[in-house]
Amino acid sequence: MEGMDLRKFDITKSNANTIFMQVYQPSQMQLDRLNGLMRTRNMYASTATPVGTRATVTIEPALYKEVASHWPSGVAVITAADSDGKLNGLTMSAVIALSLSPMQFLISVDKRSLTLPIIKNGGRFCINFLSSSQADIAMQFASKSTDKLASVKHRISQWGLPIIDGVVASITCEVHSIMPGGDHELIVGDVLDIEHFGGEALIHFKRAFHTIP
Repeated sequence: MEGMDLRKFDITKSNANTIFMQVYQPSQMQLDRLNGLMRTRNMYASTATPVGTRATVTIEPALYKEVASHWPSGVAVITAADSDGKLNGLTMSAVIALSLSPMQFLISVDKRSLTLPIIKNGGRFCINFLSSSQADIAMQFASKSTDKLASVKHRISQWGLPIIDGVVASITCEVHSIMPGGDHELIVGDVLDIEHFGGEALIHFKRAFHTIP
């Protein structure tokens, strides 16, 4: 194609492919490869969900849980108190440091949780980051017991919320907003207070508790 003057061709959108074939003159092998690529593209184009259309898929819950278990995370106990002074809490790994300005944390609470209505009623919650020696406390607050704090050493903070003894840190939040998230509710909290006690954090990975070596 070197030295060929393309100006002699009147190239339009409709005849561009024809002119390309005349100028380039690809081999049969190249043509076969190009045709194969075009067939593959058309196959995916015909089965793909159009942009702007919500996709409908089916994924096995067991696969979802298995993959999620491979994502290591810290372990926290969320404690709360309602306006009548009723206390409760739950174990959670779905805790996100959401924003620095303003300081906000996000927690994801199962809609069936007994602690959820207490958080909503009291308007506050405390995130207790468990230490590496507190796997038993994580198991305690993962239960369906209605009196989980009875056997766990704790104190009541100035905000009226339980802070568990021996945790790495505690973060007290005021509910900023609540939004649906499937079978959970996503709660954004404005940070009211932070206490950092130090120590090694408890980690959850592959459905078991671990410590950072």
